[in-house]
This record gives sequence, structure tokens and C-alpha cells, in this order.
Amino acid sequence: MTRRPDSIVVIDCHYKAPQRAAAYLIREPQRAAFVDNNTVRAVPRLLDALSRAGLAPADVEYLIVTHVHLDHAGGTAALLEHCPNATVLAHPKAARHLAAPERLVAGAKAVYGEETFARLYGEIRPVPEARIRVIQDNEEIRWGGRCLRFLHTLGHATHHMCIHDSGSNGVFTGDAFGLGLNEAVRPGPSFFVATTAPTDFDPDEARKTVRRIVETGADWACLAHFSVHADLAGGAEKLLHSIDQMEDILQDAAGVPDADLEAYCQERMHAATEEQLRRCGVADLAHDLRWLHSDMDINAMGLAHVVRTRRTRS
Repeated sequence: MTRRPDSIVVIDCHYKAPQRAAAYLIREPQRAAFVDNNTVRAVPRLLDALSRAGLAPADVEYLIVTHVHLDHAGGTAALLEHCPNATVLAHPKAARHLAAPERLVAGAKAVYGEETFARLYGEIRPVPEARIRVIQDNEEIRWGGRCLRFLHTLGHATHHMCIHDSGSNGVFTGDAFGLGLNEAVRPGPSFFVATTAPTDFDPDEARKTVRRIVETGADWACLAHFSVHADLAGGAEKLLHSIDQMEDILQDAAGVPDADLEAYCQERMHAATEEQLRRCGVADLAHDLRWLHSDMDINAMGLAHVVRTRRTRS
């Protein structure tokens, strides 16, 4: 558990492995909010972080969901049961999946299989609708001594939102600012890689989102995968190149037969990711490729899905 800045606690959720996924605790005097609630498996870690910060479950006022992919939202209902005064804040399209997660669960099981799903996510229970507050684009909530401003940010998912926090001048980016590691996590320069997991990747919207995050003037990008990054302008430049790579794969895959599409996207994704890491000047290429290994395969699945969707619409 590390802090940067002081009012923001980074919680390593140990999703799949250490330093793979973070939830965040925002601290105010006798008030708390979580951003992204990871999985049911992570709930004890989130509650432990709360206790270490000198706060109690009754002090938690908000559980904020950037989007409903289960490594961000799967633990929401379970965490809510411990926090009697908390309200869940979510994008309008995300709210209905929190209240009725069956379709979301079915999609994740199709990707991971029943056994892996059970190991990673456990039981996903519905969030009571009465405890969900739908958040509109550019909506602001005055909370303690800070203002939380919510931005609907497409590109990774059509139900994604980011949160600008005036108290830290940071942005909680979910997956909208890609995947990245920096020198606080391992030696060497930071990297950023676009995340194109199924099903909604849109390169044009992803670019708009990156620019919108930078335009907040924030000092920090708080990534779910992983940790807190400074130099948003430099990170955006790296990430925009990765988005360009993803679009190139989509364009080149347009003529690939369905039977070969998954393999083609996987091969191109692995090559593009290695090229991106080299371009970012990472110190230990093998380490960062291992860290990204499963993400590369899921990203390839997402691109193949986009290609198939485009074919059915043409």
C-alpha cells in the first residue's frame, strides 16, 4: 500500500498477481470513498486499507465505479454490504449492469471459462438499485474540501467514466489511460499500452478521451493497471502511439478470414506491444512483456471482436 499524494491510498488488489490491479481510497476527515472495487477476492484488502487509514466502514460515503468490467466492479456489491452509508456512483449505462449483472457475468464466463471465472471473481451479486446514483457527464459533487468532477470517457467501453479530484489534482482513469508501469513499481522509464479488451474499443473515441484527461490539467493519472503516474502529457504521447498501433491492426485485419482472425490479431498484438515497450525505452523488456502477457491476448480478442462487428454492419 503506497500513497501519492497523501490523501490518496493505492491498494494493490492482487488480481491474478501483485501489482496487477489497483483500487483507490480517497480520504477526507472522517469520510472516505473508494474508486474501483476490484473483485470479491479483494474486499478484505480494501477494508484493511480503510482501517489502516484510521477510518471505519461507516465512514465510506461513495463506491465509485469507472466501468463494470469485473476487475473494476466485481466486488462492488460485496463491499457495499460492509459500508452501510455508502452510495454507488456509476455511468448511466453501467448502473443497469450493476443492478442486474447476469449478462456481464455470462460474457466474462465466455471469455475466461467457468473455472477461471470462479477463481478470479467468485459470486457476483446485484447492487440494490436504491443504493446506485447515476452520474452524468461533467457532473460535480462537492465532497468535504474537494470537488469530484465526472467525465464520460469512451474508447475502452461505452459506459466508462473518469473522475477528476480537485483535492489531489489527480484523475482516476480506470482503463481510459491504458495500462502502464512506472519507476515506482519497477526500475526504468514508464510505458503506456492501450487496452482494447472486448467489446467496445473505438480508436477515435480513445484518442478523444486521452486528450480530455490531459486537458483537466491534472498532475496525476491514477491507473487501475497500475498505480499513480505523473507527466500526463508524456504518458499521453506514448499512449496515443499505442492507440495508433491498435488501429493499424484493425485496418490490416479487415481482410483476414474469420478462421484466422484470432491468431492474426494475437501475433500482431504481441509484436506491436514489444515495439511499444522498446519505443518507451523500458529497462527490462522481458519483465514488462511478462506483466502484459495475458493483457495482450485479451486485447487481441477485443480487436478481433471489433473486426467481426464491423463485418456484420457492412
